[in-house]
Amino acid sequence: MPTVSAEARLRARNQFTLPEPIAEAGDLEPGDVFVVEIDVDDPDTVRLHRIRKSYAGALHGIYGDSKTYLDEERRTWEDR
Repeated sequence: MPTVSAEARLRARNQFTLPEPIAEAGDLEPGDVFVVEIDVDDPDTVRLHRIRKSYAGALHGIYGDSKTYLDEERRTWEDR
C-alpha cells in the first residue's frame, strides 16, 4: 500500500491545514469531520481518523441478503 506524506505546521489558535497531496490521496473534502487521537505516552504520534458521512451499507452482508431478512422480519409483524 503506497504511502503519501507531506509536512504540515500547527498554526496560531491550534489551526492545522492538511497539505494538498494528503487531501487528494485521501479524497478529503471541506466539511469532513475527524477524530484526532494522541497517546500521552507517545506524544510524537498523532492519529487522524475521518468520521464517515454516512454509515449506509457499512454492515452490508451482516444479516445475509437484506431483502430476505426484511421479508422474514415483516412476516413476524403479521403474526402479532
